[in-house]
Amino acid sequence: MKIELGMDVRIHPSARIEATSGYIGDRTVIEKDALIQGQEIYIGVESFIDEGAVIGGGSCFDSSAFLVTGDWFHLGKQGQINTARGVTIGHEVGCGIRTSIFTHGAYLDSYHLGAVRQWGPVTIGDNVWIPNAWINPNVSIGSNVTIAASSLVNQDIPDGALAGGIPAKILKESYLPQHLDSVSKRNLIHSIIQDARGRRELNGEEFFFAWNESTEILEIGFQSNVTLFDFIRRRIDGSVNDVSIAVKDQLRRNGIRFRYCVVGQEWICWEKSGYNIPQVEF
Repeated sequence: MKIELGMDVRIHPSARIEATSGYIGDRTVIEKDALIQGQEIYIGVESFIDEGAVIGGGSCFDSSAFLVTGDWFHLGKQGQINTARGVTIGHEVGCGIRTSIFTHGAYLDSYHLGAVRQWGPVTIGDNVWIPNAWINPNVSIGSNVTIAASSLVNQDIPDGALAGGIPAKILKESYLPQHLDSVSKRNLIHSIIQDARGRRELNGEEFFFAWNESTEILEIGFQSNVTLFDFIRRRIDGSVNDVSIAVKDQLRRNGIRFRYCVVGQEWICWEKSGYNIPQVEF
């Protein structure tokens, strides 16, 4: 393994990493039987490579092969990314179970039969959800995009779109972002907190919370400890305890992410925690 690991990276003993060079970001989790191989592999902070996922594939050691992902990248069970001609993925991109991304497709004789051959990079922006879909070579997907499950994407998808089908078509333009009113935000927060109360690791711990609609700050109180989640500045202040950790994770499960981690008994923003993934351009 010739790849640099960030802090607190968790790799299952059965996972294989065979990369020529690259970096795996802090607190990334690589699950059972995952395979990561190729010429250049850069995976962002707090990413998750699930069981049986494959990064690499045919021609992954070519000079043109690479994968660069942003932070909070997710590749679901049995997902696959072929990196032969380069794959660039932004922050907060989720590829669900069995999602496949290909940068080449060729098998039948292209000379004697004139069979179609495809070679080309794939680019995906920030805040994209791709559940159980297939992405062909030479495709660019914008930011704030949702792809419907079981879709085949063989053309570019613009920012903010909802797309789906075989082949995928634009189902709705400017689908995201949708701006919630204050009542909708309050209801969302109350729902997430209710879910947090049922989390196993809290073992029935009682805590109080308060949502300030004008400042958009969530206050979590546990015993004499108080934690503040600032949704506008994406900031966490106050105490660290099992409740605030569980609430942060429950927010993450709903796509609300904060660039903070626990160092000792403090909430520390990533930039001050030793987070040091290199800036990569290809």
